[in-house]
Amino acid sequence: MARIIAMKLFIFDFGEVILNNADTFHPMADYIGISYDEFMADYTLYEMPLMDGYMAVDDYYRHIEAKFGIDVKGKPFADLFHPAANMEMLSYVRELRAKGYRCVAGSNTFKPHWDIIRNMKKDPLSCFDALYPSHEIHISKPEKAFFRYICSKEDASYEETAFIDDRKENTDAAASLGIEVLEYSGSDRKEKASAFFSKFL
Repeated sequence: MARIIAMKLFIFDFGEVILNNADTFHPMADYIGISYDEFMADYTLYEMPLMDGYMAVDDYYRHIEAKFGIDVKGKPFADLFHPAANMEMLSYVRELRAKGYRCVAGSNTFKPHWDIIRNMKKDPLSCFDALYPSHEIHISKPEKAFFRYICSKEDASYEETAFIDDRKENTDAAASLGIEVLEYSGSDRKEKASAFFSKFL
């Protein structure tokens, strides 16, 4: 007899899951005129305060100006962000909701990117039952508190929850709580997604 999966809640990451072409790190390195590795070595020192909504993006621009000796023009994190909806993944969201599952967005992000996502022509946010961007809930992945917060708000146990993300450190954190996970990455990510969602659809 096939195992009955009593799933209730699906949490979807946005960058490189619901959205393609969401990378601004390589363009930011090019904008500053440094290598990607050099940019990331600096950025990771400020990533959590930015994602948690405790550091203003403008303050990070001022830091870039002082550290790298450039004059930041415009709003590069927004100006260099050109995401496209991943229609295949959104189709899974629609199918899951049609089956009665609750689907929510749980993403590390900050206001400049979230504002652009809100104004995309094919509005991906409207596909979800609830939205949990890190800069608004003030918790970022891979902190376990991120998953505890969402599951509590959604009145779902970890065993009733699935999480889809492209970064292993995030799926590992969720899995350690007993959440079922899909690491949506690699050249075979479409095949992995098909096998994963076929258990519920």
